[in-house]
Amino acid sequence: MGSTKTSLNPDVIDWQSTENSALLNPRWTEAERDALFEVAQTVSERRGLQGHLWLATSGSTSESVGYIKLVALSKQAFLASAKSVNQHLNATPSDTWLQVLPRFHVGGLGVEVRAMLSGSKVVSDFEKWNPLRIHKLMTENKITIASMVPTQVFDLVQAELKSPSSLRAVIVGGGALNESLYHSARLLGWPLLPSYGMTETCSQIATASLATLKSEKMPLAQRLSHAEWRATPEGLLQVRGPSLLTCYGQLQKDGQIRDWDPKDDGWLETEDFVILENDTVRFSGRKNDFIKIGGEGSSMGRLREIFDRVVATMDASVSQQVLLADAPSERLGSEIHLITTMQNKNDFISQLQENFNREVLPFERIREVKYISTIPRSDLGKVLWVQLKRNLYGH
Repeated sequence: MGSTKTSLNPDVIDWQSTENSALLNPRWTEAERDALFEVAQTVSERRGLQGHLWLATSGSTSESVGYIKLVALSKQAFLASAKSVNQHLNATPSDTWLQVLPRFHVGGLGVEVRAMLSGSKVVSDFEKWNPLRIHKLMTENKITIASMVPTQVFDLVQAELKSPSSLRAVIVGGGALNESLYHSARLLGWPLLPSYGMTETCSQIATASLATLKSEKMPLAQRLSHAEWRATPEGLLQVRGPSLLTCYGQLQKDGQIRDWDPKDDGWLETEDFVILENDTVRFSGRKNDFIKIGGEGSSMGRLREIFDRVVATMDASVSQQVLLADAPSERLGSEIHLITTMQNKNDFISQLQENFNREVLPFERIREVKYISTIPRSDLGKVLWVQLKRNLYGH
């Protein structure tokens, strides 16, 4: 049987229909969306997909569409995930969900299907994030369950906003939640449940239990009923279950569209190093250079390629005196810094920062410039990243 048509960014999703849809960031350019939508359409037809949703795994610029992997997730996968999450949270028709994460992210889309299955109400706000406005919205609508990223929790805490009395659970995903932020939020009454998941699993596969809210200790995320997991000898997480992706689709540099199923006997090997113990997961690092900035995924490899190209167009001779680094950020998890030895070239550095920022998405922009005397390098000229970051950030 052939695939059905694929729609782009539908306002409403029929979770029982065989229609395919691509949910892509509306802030991307028309050319970007067209290119990625073609990937979704082509792979859907090639594989005869029905009832699938396509989402991107990370950010994009107009010159880096080839870096973006689209993920095909069946509606049945979303339903399996939602059923498990609802069971974990004891969701009922009396609940009201807050939807502030975008629909082109599994965290935002997942809210809709969970509410549908539990007969709950959804209150959505997709305007530019403002903690005061959202807090008022939550209070007025008596929100009981919310999904947020750590950056949003940070902003609520910085504004010293207390949790609305109606709120009984806040699932926190899309990046690591540090312990100090967790405790600060809990002191203000926010019922935080740290979670772990990814686009490829239709959001969370592990979430702290409601029982952990009785303790002040920061909890680990507990495996949800629909997911199986194991770790490789190296410590990489492998996942199996009904919420996993069907396949990837990607536009190659030669213009060809590639699709592939990364699973092996139903198991998806992730790039996350983890510690699994007593049905809980502790994240301990990434295999590659993929980072999260305020809950948004980005690739340092891609950002450095853009940065190098911008430097080359301005003055290639200074390429060894400037570089891009991901730095720890209490608010965003990670942020982008420009590192340079050009102490007396403020105008050039400012222009470089401006030019780079125009080429990337807002969350990927350079937020700080660090001036250092020398960039540590190996005998072969490679940047000694561990040493550099230790010098700059103390670890």
